[in-house]
Amino acid sequence: MHYDIESFVDIAKTFLRHDQIITEKEGLSHFSYDATEIRSIPHVVVLPESTEEVSKIMRCAYDLEIPVTPQGGRTGLSGGAIPVVGGIVLSLVKMNRILEIDTKNLQIVVEPGVVAADLQGTLKGYNLFFPPDPSSTVESTIGGNVAENAGYTRAVKYGVTRDYILGLEAVLPDGTIINVGGHTVKNVTGYDLVALITGSEGTLAVITKIICKVLPMPRIRRTCIVYMDDLIGAGDFVVSIFEKGITPCAIELMDNYCINCVADYLPSGEALRRDAEVLVLVEIDGHHEVAIFDEAKDIIDLANKNRHTIESRLAKDEMEAEKFWRIRRDTLPALKAKGKDHLEADVVVPRYKLTFLIQAIKEIERSHIVKIATFGHAGDGNLHVTIQYRKGNFKETEDAYTVLEEVYKKTISMGGKLTGEHGVGITVKNYLNLQMSKEEIELMKRIKMAFDPKGLLNPKKVFPDHL
Repeated sequence: MHYDIESFVDIAKTFLRHDQIITEKEGLSHFSYDATEIRSIPHVVVLPESTEEVSKIMRCAYDLEIPVTPQGGRTGLSGGAIPVVGGIVLSLVKMNRILEIDTKNLQIVVEPGVVAADLQGTLKGYNLFFPPDPSSTVESTIGGNVAENAGYTRAVKYGVTRDYILGLEAVLPDGTIINVGGHTVKNVTGYDLVALITGSEGTLAVITKIICKVLPMPRIRRTCIVYMDDLIGAGDFVVSIFEKGITPCAIELMDNYCINCVADYLPSGEALRRDAEVLVLVEIDGHHEVAIFDEAKDIIDLANKNRHTIESRLAKDEMEAEKFWRIRRDTLPALKAKGKDHLEADVVVPRYKLTFLIQAIKEIERSHIVKIATFGHAGDGNLHVTIQYRKGNFKETEDAYTVLEEVYKKTISMGGKLTGEHGVGITVKNYLNLQMSKEEIELMKRIKMAFDPKGLLNPKKVFPDHL
């Protein structure tokens, strides 16, 4: 597709420095992919440092009708940051300032390029934290997390990114700057545009400033480590914790295949029990030591009453707890280290259906030739079902996509959803009609058209190709 890139670059040079514009092939390649490892080379990359520069970029692109793909840390797992039609990549990594930390109102104001780990480190000095904390926290940016409405290990207790966004400054496709929401805790004036833009995957507006609420750092955190010999038994154990009246901040699950992958490929896996069918990590936190101790004891008691438990114990200290959480964060890198291609279904079901979903996944695997690795956020019913196959093998590739669709259909039949936290992007969009009606998809398209009448902002994302 032909775009007038030369004219865009000439205009951009009037308000951007030379080092804010990338046109050489080697530089462009760096912005051609995200964590899916799918690649598409843009024609030009721009790195604005202010809202005004973003506005001028969008105005110019709008007038020349060149598509724009916003990017943050490129850690997404749905292909949302990939410039699938080329055009302009608008990278926000240089807009990385923490503008305000308000300890009285427990609010912060940040630019979209702030890295999640840097924010958490800064807030720790104020005894505060920002609960949305994805596994990719060392690379992911706050703007990207807002655009994807990212989930994370603590979502079971603290909710997802949208629950912490009070206001946004954003630039529309035609360059118009808007401010929605604000610093108040309550606001029911008109439609909730903050919630609409949050999770819109960069298809409605470019986020340039974010007002977030933060929380006091819990004084006490305990991690329970439970090994079991049965995945379905693990699902029952997870449900029993909530039936006991306990709300952990995180419950994570890894099956035997994941355990052995981490043990094989990464130093963090040295302490793992390879004989276990599943590892469950349960974390509780709070401000009162006695209450947290009692809840931790109750969780261990529940594990010991489950006939499938092999071993259960509390992490002896923060260092051991962090070691096991690092193991969980290393699961996907370990699976990638196997050297195979993979498809990942980021499916979510009501928590009480978790056992049935795990059972269904095992049944699907038994009837196919590809291997399925299962891990994820068991506490909120969100599993990452990772299908491994050899891309050069036609039979395995075909089987992998068949398994993916079967997992999606089974999830929907249980009242679940296609994606719990990764977003639709390009990897899920052609399955959207399994969950949503034609009328719902058409309504979303009309919203997109209201924001972006020329269809230039992050095109070919979210909406199915066949509709």
